[in-house]
Amino acid sequence: MNIFKIIFALCISIVIGIIAYGQGIPLGETILVSTSSLKESVDSDEFKSYMSKDFMPAWNKATPGPTMYLLQADRGDRSGEFLTICNAETQKDRKKLPKNSPFTDNAMISVAGDLSKLPSSFLENPDDYTEYHLIGGDQFSSLPSADLLGIHYLQVKPDMAKDFEKLVVEKLNPTVGQLVHDMNLYYYKAVAGQDKGSFITIFAIESIEARERFWPTGGQEQEIVKQLFEPYKELALELSSYLVENSYLGPESGGGAAYFESLEWTDFVVVDSK
Repeated sequence: MNIFKIIFALCISIVIGIIAYGQGIPLGETILVSTSSLKESVDSDEFKSYMSKDFMPAWNKATPGPTMYLLQADRGDRSGEFLTICNAETQKDRKKLPKNSPFTDNAMISVAGDLSKLPSSFLENPDDYTEYHLIGGDQFSSLPSADLLGIHYLQVKPDMAKDFEKLVVEKLNPTVGQLVHDMNLYYYKAVAGQDKGSFITIFAIESIEARERFWPTGGQEQEIVKQLFEPYKELALELSSYLVENSYLGPESGGGAAYFESLEWTDFVVVDSK
């Protein structure tokens, strides 16, 4: 193979890599999450089809900025469940959305027009939602795209909430917020909706394949997890002082991300909208 063919092959590989990386959710400063359950009469495949072929394309075509995504859990406490989110890259983008839940019939019609079916056909309570803001969002020049969101539900001690946010800004964002190219941890606070006042950590993982190199399906946690979090042992211990006891993965588990992982967690994978 001559040098021109080698260069061409490398360029193609790079382009493919960029395209693959851009397929996931580009994380934003604001994430709105539907907290409504599906109606008992709703078929999950019908809901997935409606979201992928009707709701999301209509919404995403109509509004530049805030984007709808459907995810489905493949691991954790809520395995099998769907998660509908509306992602706004900036607070300015958030202002383009309805004030409260963007998952209601009125919100859908106001943004994307009427459809043959509306969210109330599927959701028990379309008004139910939670709005999360990225803590210290201005510290990041850009945020990655991720096909997989590992959502860990933090239990922060109520009297330490403000100090916890300070810890995120001063110590967590500069470290685990820039952990490695295909997995980073981001901390969000619920500012409105059903779970207002709570916190989550999002393990933003580039792809399912990337997760396999950390936590392979049916296998043991890989050594790379310990290697990545080893430099932050003291920070992990400091983090635990802000959390309710027994709400996080303890060091006795042997897990490399002890303290950073919550015992209540779910991995959600982006559902292809094509």
